[in-house]
Amino acid sequence: MYRTPAISTIVLLQLLLLTMPLSGQSLTRDMEFSVEEFRINRSPVKSQNDLYEYYLVPAASAGRYGFVHAITGDTAIAFRYDTVSYFNEGLAAVCIGGRWGFVNPYGKEIIRCQYDSADNFSGGLCMVMRGALFGYINTTGKEIIPCTFDELAWASDNLLWARTKEKYALYNKAGLQLSPPRFDAVSYFREDRAWVKMNDKWGIINTEGVLLITPNYDWGEPFGEGMAVIRQGDGFGYLNKQGEEVIPPYYDDAQDFSEGLAAVNTTMEGGIHSWIYIDKKEHIVISNIGNGITSAGRFRNGYARVYKGDNKAGLIDKTGKEVVPCVYEMIGDLSDSLLAVKTGDKWGYSNLQGELVIACRFEEAGDFENGQALVKSGDSYFINKKGEFLRAANQQEAAPYESTDEYSRHTITIDYINSRGEKMIKGTKGTLSTLFFNGMTPVQTGTKWGFMNKEGVMSISCRYDSAGAFAEGLAPVRSNGKWGFIYQDADTLTGYRFDYAYGFNKGMAIVKMNGRYGYLDKTGSLVIPCRYDMAYTFKDSLALVRQDGQFGFINKAGDWVTPSRYEDAFDFSEGLAPVQQGSRWGYIDKTGNAVIAFQYEAAGPFQNGLAWVRAGNQTGFIDRNGQTVIPFRYKSASSFSQGTAFAEDPDGEMLLIDASGNELFSGNFSSGFYEDLAVITGENGKKGFINRQGKIQIPCQFDDALIFREGLAAVAVNNKWGFINKQGTRVIPLQFDMALVFNEGLGIVVTK
Repeated sequence: MYRTPAISTIVLLQLLLLTMPLSGQSLTRDMEFSVEEFRINRSPVKSQNDLYEYYLVPAASAGRYGFVHAITGDTAIAFRYDTVSYFNEGLAAVCIGGRWGFVNPYGKEIIRCQYDSADNFSGGLCMVMRGALFGYINTTGKEIIPCTFDELAWASDNLLWARTKEKYALYNKAGLQLSPPRFDAVSYFREDRAWVKMNDKWGIINTEGVLLITPNYDWGEPFGEGMAVIRQGDGFGYLNKQGEEVIPPYYDDAQDFSEGLAAVNTTMEGGIHSWIYIDKKEHIVISNIGNGITSAGRFRNGYARVYKGDNKAGLIDKTGKEVVPCVYEMIGDLSDSLLAVKTGDKWGYSNLQGELVIACRFEEAGDFENGQALVKSGDSYFINKKGEFLRAANQQEAAPYESTDEYSRHTITIDYINSRGEKMIKGTKGTLSTLFFNGMTPVQTGTKWGFMNKEGVMSISCRYDSAGAFAEGLAPVRSNGKWGFIYQDADTLTGYRFDYAYGFNKGMAIVKMNGRYGYLDKTGSLVIPCRYDMAYTFKDSLALVRQDGQFGFINKAGDWVTPSRYEDAFDFSEGLAPVQQGSRWGYIDKTGNAVIAFQYEAAGPFQNGLAWVRAGNQTGFIDRNGQTVIPFRYKSASSFSQGTAFAEDPDGEMLLIDASGNELFSGNFSSGFYEDLAVITGENGKKGFINRQGKIQIPCQFDDALIFREGLAAVAVNNKWGFINKQGTRVIPLQFDMALVFNEGLGIVVTK
């Protein structure tokens, strides 16, 4: 019997939190990845309306295929196709009579069934075939690249290689030919460069299709850190992105650059072949890695694999010291300060002192994450860093798409409770809603969106295609493909004319028109025209904007305070903003003057008078005068908040530190601090809470736990959720199938 895949309750609620509250909220530079990149490019859910698409899954009935809704189990698209694929970018490939086309989530045939084969859409394009020839179509069905090629392959995220009559040409996603079909072989682009082969020699082409380096090399590796390995005859060397032979090809062998170093094999005095590490100026940095090294690898997190004698693997640091002896058949990647090692046919774990801390007794061994690793010895199970058994792998929570027939026939109900556990709003099965903001929450019924107030009344009926949260009395909504703003009585502030809209923040909202961003005020006027590549929420009276690929700052009149001249930048905080000029970061004040020199590899915002900065792959903290307060000794760090920050030590351990650099606690943090408590995972795999002084305030006793909000935190034991207070007392019994945080006096709970 066909089992309908269903989204798990936890995944469903995570999706709601990711999509619904973020829509219409303000946008700061440090939120850009989570909002723009993750939500739009990385997540399968691109907007609230697309949640419907996300839950549609293929199903079969009487030998025919269609689609059902994973939550409700309803038939969404009739069972009439020979076969179908999953939805992607709003369309699903369907086959009938041996021909492929595409339908939208409502079953409408958008691209008629005419192709002999069809892939899935990615980045707005899909590969299709007519006969044995390939082409690309866009989401309207237009053949951007006609079906006339023997082979098509992605050259980069925006470029394609097309082969006909054994020759390759370069095209962009708009179908424009950038280079004629003249290459015998090609590679994928790395760092905007690709290798191409002509007359049995290799050269380099850029993303505009310009042949930068005439093919005259026997071989070339992809670029990394601005350098590429080349081979000419029996010699290996390095080429930079300008095509200059910065290191001529006279080495016996060579590896890629990583962390500023590359392993090369050279002939030493006496004719002995030896591996050494050089920098990009060909200075020898490591020459003492010992005799008998047969191969040396790239550095990663400060360590590199090396092999000795009969191909035994070990690990060296950047001084050349053999920290893990070369006695293992294989070694894995460093994770949580441990790495998997193999002796004979069994796996165990070594630390960075070369000590075998967990004996080689497993058939397979995975990386450590949050203090535990998956291993196989007969059955699969999880262990801690002492090698102690935690639980069998089959005791893990069910995968997001795993389901049973019984569950697929039911829907979930989202209810709202008060801090005493009393049900204040009873939900309706199949209706989706999220946290309350400003007394209202967006609600989805079917494919339409509206708003509910805290009395549980639908104050604005479900009539919109998408909806964001209310902020400052207004909410962005979408109708017929365009966004506008409405008041809480559903009157409109603007017509539906924007491509996208964020919520109001201090009287201004970011809007997008014709691919550009600007600012709207609460009269509905575009006070700053849509002329920027990207725009961010005003902070400290200034807004960060991106124009022509460069960052700068404007005031509320739209005047440039600092022209767009920086490669990257973050918002002002405590009067200073971190900005990148060339390859280095420094800090400017609100007049645009550089007050801390451009000398860092990365830099964060000032919080509590301190900012993290990275130099030489190590992170420390400076004050507003640019003086080092906490030494450069960490791999990474977070900004300070209320006197504490997170930092990762060289072994990968996460630490809690204070403003003097004192290390208060090391452990597996599952969240930041909220209401002065953070979620941690203990060595037993259970979760609890720690305070800012590094003391465990609530013991690790829960299977799962969320952050504190309004004095309560949702916790779970044996798949049942309830709420505890800051003393760890269960004030609302563990009785729900899922629970979320409280906001504005109401918390979300889920039953199924």
